[in-house]
Amino acid sequence: MSGSVAGPAPGGGKHRGGIASKGGSAMGTPIDLDMTPMMNMLIILISFLVTMVVFTQLAVIKFNLPPQSGGGGDQAQAGPDSAQKGPSVDITVLVSENGFQIIGEGRKLDPIPKGTKDYDYPRLGQFMRKLKEEYPTAEDVVLLIDSAIVYQDIITTMDVMRENKFPNILLSGGVYR
Repeated sequence: MSGSVAGPAPGGGKHRGGIASKGGSAMGTPIDLDMTPMMNMLIILISFLVTMVVFTQLAVIKFNLPPQSGGGGDQAQAGPDSAQKGPSVDITVLVSENGFQIIGEGRKLDPIPKGTKDYDYPRLGQFMRKLKEEYPTAEDVVLLIDSAIVYQDIITTMDVMRENKFPNILLSGGVYR
């Protein structure tokens, strides 16, 4: 019986998959890990994330929430610029399943009924052009949106507002009947 003797490995510990349990190789020397592939993956991942951040900023639509109605403090915050711009007008466009309703300055304009397939955006544009001619300094429009309205209809309505020189679009929800 000459030849093989069972016993511990020469490195001082049991072998597990070719790496000694004490943190070294079978001969007792430490293992040198190559981190180059990991660093390459991190550089690619960081550049990908930075690129995606730029694209998500391009897809952002700016809008504001309607101001909270308060008592009397608005006059002090308005400042001297509001007197030069002219009278402010509150224009609200109600977007519901039945169509559009434009409300402003204590009056309601004729409703714009929804067509068989889609909303009547050209007619809404005509109404908004008339309002812009009547109130040339007006820039704010509040969109009062029913909860059943589809996202694309909201975006298209906002586009109609911007095309007719109403850049400040305020969103509000919860149409009460």
